This record gives sequence, C-alpha cells and structure tokens, in this order.
Amino acid sequence: MKKGFTLIELLIAILLFGFMAMSLATIYSTAHKHLFQNYRQNTVKAGASVAMKAITSRLQQSNRIDLPLSGGSGNILAFAVNVDQRSGCYPVNPDTPSLTAWHYFCYLPGVTAQCPLGNCLFYHTGPITGGSGCPSGTVWNTANGYPVAGNCGQITRPGEAVPLLLSSFVYPAPSLFSRPTSGINTLGNSVVNINLRVYWDPWAQVVSGVKDFRSTSRLIDVTLNTNVRVIRSGQN
Repeated sequence: MKKGFTLIELLIAILLFGFMAMSLATIYSTAHKHLFQNYRQNTVKAGASVAMKAITSRLQQSNRIDLPLSGGSGNILAFAVNVDQRSGCYPVNPDTPSLTAWHYFCYLPGVTAQCPLGNCLFYHTGPITGGSGCPSGTVWNTANGYPVAGNCGQITRPGEAVPLLLSSFVYPAPSLFSRPTSGINTLGNSVVNINLRVYWDPWAQVVSGVKDFRSTSRLIDVTLNTNVRVIRSGQN
C-alpha cells in the first residue's frame, strides 16, 4: 500500500497555509500603517516645534511690537529688533546696524502658488536702514507699515519669504497671535500669546500623481501654545 496524502488532506493543508499567509499579511500591513502614522505624527510635531522656536527666539529680541495691537489678536505678528525703546526708530547701537531689522510672521489661507497644499505659515524679514534717524520711504517706518504687508508668502526684496510650515496645515483657532490689554502700545513691556495649531489631513493630500494616503493614515492634530514676555528697561 502506497503512502501519500488524500485530496481532503491536501485541501485542508492549502486552506491552513492560506489562513497563515493572510494573517501574516494583515500583521505586516497593520505594523506598516502604525509605523507610518507615528513617523508622520513625529514629522508634524517636529515642524510645529521648529516653527514655534523660530517665532519665540526672534520675538524675545524685539524692541517694538506693531501687530497684533495691545488687547487685540490676529494672524500676523510684526515687530522690530534693535530699535530705540521710546521712539521705536533710532538704532539702539549704531555700531551694529546689521542687527536692526523688522520681522513679519503671517498666515496664508487657502491654496495659492506659494502654498500649494493650503493654509501655510511664512516668515519675512529685512534690514531697517536710514542712518541715525527713522527710516523713510517704503523700507520700514511706523506710518507705512511693513513692506510685505498684503503680500504674505511672496518673494519681495527686502524680506524674501521663508516657509515655516508648508506640508502641514496651519489652523488659526481663533487666531495665531494675541496680546492682552496692558495699557502699553507698541513699545515697552508686553506679552504675546502664540497659539500654533497644525494638522495633517490625508484626505486633503490627494493630488494627481502623488501617493494617496487616505487608506493608510489618520488625521493628525497638534496644538502648541506659549506666552512670550518682552521686557525692556526704562519702561513702566
């Protein structure tokens, strides 16, 4: 009598092998999605953290804050560095004119050429020139405002646009920047609250010719909030 497998035994073996292969594939797919989700979440958090550090590190050096106004809020943060505490114009140290500069952070909503995925955060900066007195013309002054006003994300000179957050969506809820009412206008001691919320939505990433992440990723939502106190001597 010859030894061998019956047809039923062979079918059962194939069925068991199929179940094992399916289980391994499911485990691999789940692990891959989990790893990718963690990677994407860490990337979004890292981007938000870098943007927050860029804002706070420059804001801590400011001598003059123009936007938002005291007691107000908005999605634009505009301030100047190395200017006189009282006038807001004359350089604090004329020996270091390169340190005298304006800084402008702005939120650009919607999908534009500068913001292809929509809702981005940009940073502009430029030198404040004009010798020993207040600058004049379109470079920078308190009357005409900042040269990038109304052109968030566009490359202008001075003040080329630096994208802080492009791959993640910035969501102002209710606004990115705010200042409490303290009786102090643009100069002197002030507190600026920064509420930076970023999220990554796989359903909004569907672009022709780009990988579709809708089946492998979940929505990522991260909020960072901090207060920066700007303190200058000689102010009440």
